[in-house]
Amino acid sequence: MKPASYKRVFAYLIDILMIACIGVIIGGFIPVSEKYEAASVELTDTLKDYTDKKINEETYIEKVNDINYTLSKESLATSIITVVIYIGYFVILPYYWNSQTVGKRIMKIKIAPINDEKKLTMNNYLIRALIIDSILSSIISIVLILTLTKSMYITVDSYVANFFMYFYIISFIMILFRKDGISLHDFIARTKVVMVDDNGEVVEEAVVVNETHDEVEPKEIEEKKKVKEEKKEEVKKTSNKKTTPKKTETKDTSKKTDTKKKENKKRTN
Repeated sequence: MKPASYKRVFAYLIDILMIACIGVIIGGFIPVSEKYEAASVELTDTLKDYTDKKINEETYIEKVNDINYTLSKESLATSIITVVIYIGYFVILPYYWNSQTVGKRIMKIKIAPINDEKKLTMNNYLIRALIIDSILSSIISIVLILTLTKSMYITVDSYVANFFMYFYIISFIMILFRKDGISLHDFIARTKVVMVDDNGEVVEEAVVVNETHDEVEPKEIEEKKKVKEEKKEEVKKTSNKKTTPKKTETKDTSKKTDTKKKENKKRTN
């Protein structure tokens, strides 16, 4: 059963908020380098110079690319810890917690296998999280910054970022407009997202359509209703048939009594 699209969006926003809270707590224990602080200040100054038209667009893009490279290089430890947090939250947590994250639990949805007969494994959760939860793009970025020069890193990383951006856009469109709500990452990971009740059991009575609150009954229920209606019509027909001969019988009996009365009168006369 496809959950309403807004449920998946709000569930993901709740999860990102949870990740941000965890990151702030853990990030408080990670020291920030002087180069990182200097690059952050330089980025703010560069943005201000561009808005004030002190530098042109080409100079602005060139400076921003250099600053982003420095920030990425100086925050490698933070990036690695972030990947670990994402894997723990989006892979290990749902594997041991009824296929749900905190956001999915609040919005009453969960991850399920495309083929209902099979059970989800850790690999399903891992593949899904690598693709849709920015884990794979973060790992690629870490590998690139460790292996490539600055100019090569800036070029390749921009291509990687654009690829994942288009991938996410296509996935979101599929979630909105497909009847089953299955997206690109769902096809790859062989998963889907379904509605659940308060006990975490899959809801099967109704199908929720996109962002509306309308509920459409499945084909099985419609077919059952049709069968019931047909049975009622048959019962009415049979009941009508049974009642008609009784009327004829009463008419016959009344005729017989009339004839008997006439015969009795003749005899008396």
